[in-house]
Amino acid sequence: MSAIIETKNIFKTFVNGETETQVLKNVALNINKGEFTAIMGPSGSGKSTLLHILGMLDRQSGGEYFFDNKNVEKLTDEELAKLRNSKIGFIFQAFNLLPRTTVFENVKLPLIYSEIPEETWEGLTKQAIASVGLEHRMDHESSQLSGGEKQRVAIARALVNNPEIIFADEPTGNLDSKSGKQVMEILQKLNQEKGHTIVLITHEKFTAEHAERIVLIQDGQIVEDRKVENRRDAKQDFIK
Repeated sequence: MSAIIETKNIFKTFVNGETETQVLKNVALNINKGEFTAIMGPSGSGKSTLLHILGMLDRQSGGEYFFDNKNVEKLTDEELAKLRNSKIGFIFQAFNLLPRTTVFENVKLPLIYSEIPEETWEGLTKQAIASVGLEHRMDHESSQLSGGEKQRVAIARALVNNPEIIFADEPTGNLDSKSGKQVMEILQKLNQEKGHTIVLITHEKFTAEHAERIVLIQDGQIVEDRKVENRRDAKQDFIK
């Protein structure tokens, strides 16, 4: 299996006036194509900062980052934007949907900024919505949906470009146990049946154990990297 993500001694420092805060320190991490990896840590550990760097939403202060064998540091902002849109899908805790826009239009949005032919947009959008079981809500505005349905729309939007990797940042954080279970079921299915690489950011051990591998980060450093021995099956478990 080849690596889709490879970092070498990544660090990130935020500067506020004369104060410097080092959020990430010497992070070395490889993630192979098709893996389901959970990056786990308490609030303030640096896991979301790491996600932003891996997802090319931010740049590291130092170290090297290779995405699919490309040195990210050498890419222009325009090249990064194209790579993000074609290879990466994002799912956020806050959903980030347009509230007065239909499910269909929300899911279609990434295609507008892609190089995918316009005549295929409708079919791809409907296919993505069907994959999360929301065909019956396609014409509803996102403001009319439950929290669990909103997150499923966000997953469909992340899928519509058929990305190689999906970053899910606390995807069950705002959901009840039933909705959280549905979201984790979808993520496991995307990994196991469709082959998508999944990187899950969470502070919950229970949620992390739905992945194949857990990378524990504390105070900006990786302190543990292990395979999940008794992986949870979302079809049977409920998110607590």
